[in-house]
Amino acid sequence: MKLQFMRHVFRSSVPGMRRVLLVESGPRTLSERFLPVLRKVCGEAVEVDVFSCLARPEAGALPGIHNFYRSQDYLGRPGRMLLLKTLRANGYQGMVMLCSNSPLLFRSKWALALRLPVKVLIANENADCFWLDSAHWRSAKSMLAERYGLRGSASFRILGQMLLFPFVLAYLLLFAAAVHARRGLRLLFGWQPSSRAS
Repeated sequence: MKLQFMRHVFRSSVPGMRRVLLVESGPRTLSERFLPVLRKVCGEAVEVDVFSCLARPEAGALPGIHNFYRSQDYLGRPGRMLLLKTLRANGYQGMVMLCSNSPLLFRSKWALALRLPVKVLIANENADCFWLDSAHWRSAKSMLAERYGLRGSASFRILGQMLLFPFVLAYLLLFAAAVHARRGLRLLFGWQPSSRAS
């Protein structure tokens, strides 16, 4: 299978959006809230397909949806390859990635974003959105900072912890190695620490 990857990351231009894949990586209410916004961003005529791990929506819950793909129908490597082949054949120009601080489809949405030749639109739980490209890096940075609490003094504390982590890890590994080496020498040579008389 020919490798194809996310497009237009380094360009701010947005291609014409005729067909878009919405990855429902959050609660259904978020998708319902974001669909009208998506139609404003991409045009009312855009065809929208949904990839989800949730149950098929009831009639009228997600109006105007063309195809609905469930992750449970594509299990294992053969299933994932079939899903990727099917989605590529649909010829999407864009993909919506819902980032709602939810674990739903976390790995799948990033895998699809990397493997499909699409322009990616990031949306949050407030239905705010931005294109994933070099022109919107400040929006991405702000969203990550908000999501992981990297604002104000907390960012310095987390940065300090990240810088100290390799040194702390190295110290703990050396300590563990020294303890196990002493134990190994004792077992190998039968050496016992001398007990002091009280």
